[in-house]
Amino acid sequence: MQKTFRTKTPAGTARSKTPARSKVNSQLKPRMKAAAARSGNATPKRAGSAIAPNQWLDDFLPYHLYRVTNKLNARLLKRLKSMRINTSQWRVLSVLRAYGPMSITQIVEATLLEQPTTSRIVVQLERVGHVLRRPSSVDSRVTEISITAAGLEAFDGIVPSALRHQALAFQDVSANEMALLSEILKKVERNISLED
Repeated sequence: MQKTFRTKTPAGTARSKTPARSKVNSQLKPRMKAAAARSGNATPKRAGSAIAPNQWLDDFLPYHLYRVTNKLNARLLKRLKSMRINTSQWRVLSVLRAYGPMSITQIVEATLLEQPTTSRIVVQLERVGHVLRRPSSVDSRVTEISITAAGLEAFDGIVPSALRHQALAFQDVSANEMALLSEILKKVERNISLED
């Protein structure tokens, strides 16, 4: 309970005086802020105040991989446009050239495209004569897709540009560093696959 002190004014009448709270608060606030800072619970900044950057992306490798991949694809896109082939079609042609006849499921796994997208791309490529669909010699229930002579010609018209862009991107990287990077990326992909 707060006490009230009575003093007399020059006129002799009584009046009330309350202790100076502002003085007490001014003494306590610095101590409270210091304690909060030490405990990691400092008072947050007011809304609208600038938040200091922490540069966390500098050490986030997926961000750098994304940037490298997109820059390389941007360079290759010009050549693809001149050949009237989009990036998804290029990815399908690339895996067919690399691994031979494949089913839709295998193409999906190799390109990481969605299955409906892959099926649509295969239809587009078949329409222009770049791929051929036929029943598998192992299982007639499975349809295999293979690259045709026309598809190979289109692929051969693009791959030199892809290899040239890669050579420019890695011009200051030694063969040993390239081999190490390739092994690291394969290991990272295996690790990610374990989580699927």
